[in-house]
Amino acid sequence: MTARPTRRALLGGGSATLLAGAVGAGLGLGVRRGRAAPPDPSGPLRIAYLPITDAAPLLIAHARGYFQEAGIEVAEPVRLRSWASMGEALLAGSVDLVHLLFPMALQMRLDLGADIRVLGANHVDGSALTLGRDVPETAALAGRTLAIPAWYSIHNVIVQQMLRAEGLTPVVRRTPSATRGEVALVPMAPADMIPALDAGSIGGYTVADPFNAMGEAKGVGTIGRFLGDVWRSHPCCVTVASGGLLLRPAAQIDAVAEALVRAQRTCREDREGVAAELAGTYLPQPVPAIRAALHRPDAGHAQVEHPDWHGETIDFTPVLRPGFTARLVEEMRGTLLDAPLGRLDRIDPTAAHGLVVDDAALRDAARRLDPSALAGLDDTEEIKP
Repeated sequence: MTARPTRRALLGGGSATLLAGAVGAGLGLGVRRGRAAPPDPSGPLRIAYLPITDAAPLLIAHARGYFQEAGIEVAEPVRLRSWASMGEALLAGSVDLVHLLFPMALQMRLDLGADIRVLGANHVDGSALTLGRDVPETAALAGRTLAIPAWYSIHNVIVQQMLRAEGLTPVVRRTPSATRGEVALVPMAPADMIPALDAGSIGGYTVADPFNAMGEAKGVGTIGRFLGDVWRSHPCCVTVASGGLLLRPAAQIDAVAEALVRAQRTCREDREGVAAELAGTYLPQPVPAIRAALHRPDAGHAQVEHPDWHGETIDFTPVLRPGFTARLVEEMRGTLLDAPLGRLDRIDPTAAHGLVVDDAALRDAARRLDPSALAGLDDTEEIKP
């Protein structure tokens, strides 16, 4: 029988076990690791995020007062540094609403039994593979180390598809051989990727923007390929609610959904304004990098195999395609991980969506406020590395 993944392996390293107490203290809650804070339906909504453009819907819903207009009191969003700390915050019950890597949400719910639910999609595309100054193309990663944001990430799934398409072999926990075409994968917090690439300790990284745009702006590396050019319109982060949030009155959940749908529409239609609003207040990156990430005119010098997909463009949508969830589970089974896949290795892929996703509120809000966001939910998944 396949062993279940450990909390340590899922969250990405030895430091994960130290994070829960630190996260709880950082949020001013003093929670103990693994023990959820009791839900408080009268308390303000607690939001946590990583400083990436994927967080834009949550942050814009706060910045423009959409939560407040829907009748939801919201605390100042808390910036976290890594996906490991985000996972620990959820497990500890320290936060109510976050954006989270979808594969990580699947594993937390199905294998760790975390009291969370995916409310819907957060965005599609918006990530890339950035190569170092001395790495002219993906094939040149042979014998090098490549940083990924987490084992359970769409980035890890897609970049391994890209590597194999180039005849390369991803490996874990060993020095990669250039002769054998090996590329070592290592999880790394997004904030550490640019310094590591600049120092030459890694040959490239794959992550959400604006870290790819920042890498180019600083002259540290160049974007080799956008992940949306490999898997068409793939959701990356999803909007995740804690069990405590779901115990609140249904009217509050509906209000949260309304605010999120409004924010996603704003992120699509006012990219210049959103970039200016995020820079300096919520995200530490400068306006030009955030603007480049949100509003790319084209793929620039990056490799493009499917120009009609416009994989360089981040987009925002509230509802997940059930077919994407099923295909993701299937693709994860062929992805190298530094831990057993656990229940996802045995479950019927078509059942995973219903076990993890509860998007009724977001669907209802989208029907009222943004019906176009519901288009294409039955589209066939296209993966062409």
